[in-house]
Amino acid sequence: MSDESQLAITRFDFTRGALRGSQLILYPRCLVHRSDAQLETVPLARVTALKLSFKRDAMKLSWGIASVIGALLLLALSAPLGSFAHGAAQEMGGNGQGVARALYSLFRFVEVTAALLPAIALAGALGGAALGALGWRGSTTFTLALGGSERAYSVRGRDTLLLDFAEMASERLMAAAR
Repeated sequence: MSDESQLAITRFDFTRGALRGSQLILYPRCLVHRSDAQLETVPLARVTALKLSFKRDAMKLSWGIASVIGALLLLALSAPLGSFAHGAAQEMGGNGQGVARALYSLFRFVEVTAALLPAIALAGALGGAALGALGWRGSTTFTLALGGSERAYSVRGRDTLLLDFAEMASERLMAAAR
């Protein structure tokens, strides 16, 4: 083989996600996925199709929105619940025996719980916002179709470098088909 057929045309390094530390390398006749633990070489003659897609994660986005709405509901319920429990405990007074004392303790417990609901709502809203942001960010997936099987390589977010790599691989695949 000549040195020209040995040189890499382009490469893509995975810097985050499940494939972090690995790389895709395009050679004139093959595509190599290399990591510390594995090496996979796919001849371009065996590749039937290439696909690059960007998708948002609708499930994470939905759960994030639901968490924020739930947090807002908790926040809206905390003040009326706390004021009701406080008023009921004041009417009961702390002097009773038996059932009256248990009811007084229950109203105080509900009052304390209602006082904690804004903090729980804040945590839920922040968690929901983070989950929604991850869902909105989505992922870019490069898929190789190999006559009956597929290899998928995915990165978080919209990755233009992976798009450039896929375009170069596509051009090379079309050139090899001629």
